Amino acid sequence: MRDWLLCVCLLTVVVSCYSQYNNRYENFNADAIIQNERILLAYYKCVMDKGPCTKDGKNFKRVLPETLSTACAGCTSKQKAVVRKLLLGIKAKSELRFQELLDKYDPDRSNRDDLYRFLITGV
Repeated sequence: MRDWLLCVCLLTVVVSCYSQYNNRYENFNADAIIQNERILLAYYKCVMDKGPCTKDGKNFKRVLPETLSTACAGCTSKQKAVVRKLLLGIKAKSELRFQELLDKYDPDRSNRDDLYRFLITGV
């Protein structure tokens, strides 16, 4: 269950990284999501089409493909830090859920190298 929540947090942060879509996530608290398994699971289920979505969940789901495919290229530095933190947190807690997320939103693996580079360097 903890893994599901982490994946949801990841999705939340990833979606929030695009300032062009919504600046209200500029001050998003990634730690609060990662530490709350119930919220993380709810977001994960939303973005993986396994459960209902809140308004924020729908927004995250909408921008997630572009965020992952560009390794957060359109994100502000603050948003990049949040997205990176969430992705690394999810990956650390559940490699399987992390891979499921990537496989859903980057099925042809066209951006995996750039995404992993972003996770390692933050750039």
